[in-house]
Amino acid sequence: MYNSSDKNDESRHYYKPEPRRYLDNPRKNRGDKLIWTYLSIDDLIIPKVYCKQDLLHQKEPEVLPVSPETHRSSPSNRSITGSSSTEIKKASSNWIAFTENVKRKAAGITNDDHKAESVQSTPRILSRDTVMPSPSNSWGREDQPKYELRTTRWSNSRGTEVESNNWRSRSSTQATEDRFKYVHPDDRPFHQRKPIFEPYISPEDVEKGLADKSLYQGILRLSKDRNDSYVTCDELSADIYIGGIIDQNRALHGHLVTVKLMDVDTVWDARTKRKEKRRFRKKQETEVVDEGTDTESVIQKEEEEEEDEEEEEYSTPKPKFCGKVVAIIVKPKAVRYSGTVLIYRPHHKFDAPNPSERLRVAWFKPTDKRVPFIAILGNDVPEDLVENEDYYKTHLYIVDITRWRISEMFPAGRIVKELGPIGSLNIERDAILTDNDIKIQDFSELVLKCLPERPWAIPHMEMKKRRDMRKERIFTIDPSTAKDLDDALHIKELGDKLYEVGVHIADVSYFVRRETPLDTEARERGTSTYLVDKVIPMLPPLLSEELCSLRPGVDRLAFSVIWVMDDTGVPQSTWFGRTVIRSCAQLSYEDCQSVIDGEGLPSSTQIYDDHTEGGISKDIFDLYKLSTDMRQRRFAQGCLSMNSVKLLFELNDEGEPIEFSIFQAKEANRLVEEFMLRANMSVAEEILKAYPSEALLRRHPEPIERRLEEFVLMTDHLGLEFDGRSSASLQKSFESVDNEDVKNVLLILAVRSMQRAKYICAGRLSTEEYSHYALNVPTYTHFTSPIRRYADIIVHRQLQSLLDQRNTSGYDTRAVHKIAISCNMAKSNAQNAQETNSNLYLAIYLNRCELNYGPIYTKATVIIVSKNSYDVYIPEYGLQRRIHLSILPLQRSQFNKFENKLSVYWKRDIPVTMINEEKLYAMNKIMEEYSDEEEIDDYELVEDMRILNMNPARVEISTANELIPKVELDEETCMQSIQMFSPVNIRIQVNIEISPPCINVYPVNPFCKNQDEIIE
Repeated sequence: MYNSSDKNDESRHYYKPEPRRYLDNPRKNRGDKLIWTYLSIDDLIIPKVYCKQDLLHQKEPEVLPVSPETHRSSPSNRSITGSSSTEIKKASSNWIAFTENVKRKAAGITNDDHKAESVQSTPRILSRDTVMPSPSNSWGREDQPKYELRTTRWSNSRGTEVESNNWRSRSSTQATEDRFKYVHPDDRPFHQRKPIFEPYISPEDVEKGLADKSLYQGILRLSKDRNDSYVTCDELSADIYIGGIIDQNRALHGHLVTVKLMDVDTVWDARTKRKEKRRFRKKQETEVVDEGTDTESVIQKEEEEEEDEEEEEYSTPKPKFCGKVVAIIVKPKAVRYSGTVLIYRPHHKFDAPNPSERLRVAWFKPTDKRVPFIAILGNDVPEDLVENEDYYKTHLYIVDITRWRISEMFPAGRIVKELGPIGSLNIERDAILTDNDIKIQDFSELVLKCLPERPWAIPHMEMKKRRDMRKERIFTIDPSTAKDLDDALHIKELGDKLYEVGVHIADVSYFVRRETPLDTEARERGTSTYLVDKVIPMLPPLLSEELCSLRPGVDRLAFSVIWVMDDTGVPQSTWFGRTVIRSCAQLSYEDCQSVIDGEGLPSSTQIYDDHTEGGISKDIFDLYKLSTDMRQRRFAQGCLSMNSVKLLFELNDEGEPIEFSIFQAKEANRLVEEFMLRANMSVAEEILKAYPSEALLRRHPEPIERRLEEFVLMTDHLGLEFDGRSSASLQKSFESVDNEDVKNVLLILAVRSMQRAKYICAGRLSTEEYSHYALNVPTYTHFTSPIRRYADIIVHRQLQSLLDQRNTSGYDTRAVHKIAISCNMAKSNAQNAQETNSNLYLAIYLNRCELNYGPIYTKATVIIVSKNSYDVYIPEYGLQRRIHLSILPLQRSQFNKFENKLSVYWKRDIPVTMINEEKLYAMNKIMEEYSDEEEIDDYELVEDMRILNMNPARVEISTANELIPKVELDEETCMQSIQMFSPVNIRIQVNIEISPPCINVYPVNPFCKNQDEIIE
């Protein structure tokens, strides 16, 4: 690219350097072609021609100077064909002498010095430390000022640091290394802008740092405030706090990042300064004061907010570790998000755009508030955005992040497609899948070619390799709507109080061969995603619903674990191997429960082959008896049960929810669970014994220490005896709570201290770190669901390698670690998508109920209170929400931290609704840019518990029922008292006009006579 200031001067030609283009994209042809590249000396660019073979091997290239004529006639970054090196040298003889003279003058070397040195020196190239004149100066003229040289420091042969202004002080090898230094594509300079972020380090430096423990890796989690983020690292005892956008270094929520630890005091001081600046900005904001609100109350509110912020700073402890992101190891291949397209970013006002001119920049506002605004640039900006601004605000689009340069505060992206209008059920569902990186595209032809041709039957040679169990009475127990039947059971009485019990799992690894397109596709998807109305499968339906599904009446390949158990379910011996099975019945959990309840199998149950209903019923009873003993023994040994609420929906023909219920696990569910857990434990023990450095395990880390300590301290203040030293002691503590409402609240608070289970490679951690905290077992893995989990397929392959008596599992430690990371990300994304999808259907259902039947009122239990808010749990819907006092029609409020009591003084006869509080709520939310739906943040909840624990007084109680406070209402002052465990009346309203539709929870004003309905 020519310098614009010298277009008319043919004697000078300057090019922009692009030294890494051909290293990033090497061509396969390594023939006689030469590549144009340019070595920059600040403003002066000396053209050179390098051999492609030298560039590909990153060695010191053979330098072939080129004449100005050849230079001018050959465009930048193109190969030269049809010219030999001899012709190029001949054409550039004068140019060689000229450039050598320039270099000698720049270095202050005389001709005699040059002759003496040239005898023993190797070919040199100019150092980047040399400063040459600006392009406006002519080359080589005596009347021009002398070249200035930057002073460089280097060590001589004795290790002494010296100064030199000679460009030859740096060796040719060192200069070559600098030129080939790793540069991430997003770290390349752009229009000489000053970098905002630090450049990413190279993958080699990442590996070296992780090996010597100078760097750490983990998944980045952004909190509600994007300035606060955390990274959980297996090697450290606490989360690493990442403070501020700059230290996050362009990493987004869910990315696997490399972190360098920093001084905690320095990071925390910077956080304090950010908080102070935020307070100052809030004070500068124009306050909207409703009618009837006097100046004195506004001043009082400001003083209270300042006190709250000071108290928060005082009560929030410093983290144990702080750090900054220095590299992103793994992120989704397609970084896509759903949201709306805007002309301006909020709070950034500019002149109105000219409708006749196309916008140069537009802004994409992601639905996920943890994601920053994305800039849409140039031709990617929709042409009709100015004319149809409202249309783009009310429709959802998908945007792909294309880059995030080191010099830009926001990432850049392009619009991939339009989803549709906000509020549409199918559109919102697709947006959820996009935000969680769930692959919804159909399987490619390349993948489908890996499938067996239809009709398919088990090959005769394969039958000979396997244990034939087709005569055994084997059956499946699954949800009534399940199509991917990947596990089956059988039991046979052996005498002497012994039983043969088998768990048979679909042999998916037979069909999904290693390093095939099908295997690659399964690894990328990682897991099946179960939505309310459909399943996004990991494998093509031909496998997941037919060939691998253990359907009744057909021969199927299986991987089996068969025990000999005593009459209490204790294994006496274990057999692992590949089998051929033939299921005799497809039972639902309801069918199995009917047998357990003594009602027998439903008459509609279809039984295949020579098996009978009585035989199947007896098997279910025997399995149930063993599973009951196994479960009791497991909990006695310290298993912890903390199940979350799961909603079930009934849909109409249009796919809309018309009824819902909360899933209740029954004995039939627990029966299957016990044997699946036992199979996973048995396989984990076996593969770890055979491959201690390669086994893929499932680990559940211990709770976050600080959070658990706060929880246990809080229960002590409440007068409860809780022991958090182990999962066993914690489970016993929960069992001692004799009030269900109190137990539900305590479970919610305890869950906040727990970490998610994750896949690990055994060779990356110590033996003590393999354990599963909730199950209280030393080793665990996933073996029983290969149709819907890729990790299970890997475990099947490792188990088969063990049975084949191989020295290796087929995967080294590094490969298994990468697979574990990939499976963890896929599992997390699928779980988030499923939870968000369930909330979407609940919102649609509640909105329909409100339209058809009027306002929705129900009971809630207060989880915890603070000075400015309180959290509630609604057991009927499994919802947890935070209610801010600033959005309520209150005269004032008062918080007694010694009694943990919040007294709110209501305005009489003013109901709390989404419409009435719209202005107040918008004013409070405008800075945060969050939706109305106030979900409880883990860290905020922990800090609330910490404030509660500042009260040293301990409540003395004899039963948990005494913790339920009495309802306190003062009719004269309109005062309502709110405490932990208080029952409160709430109203639920759904905002269907935002994406995703959110469920708002408002307290009922007990002093309002015009309320639509009073809860009895």
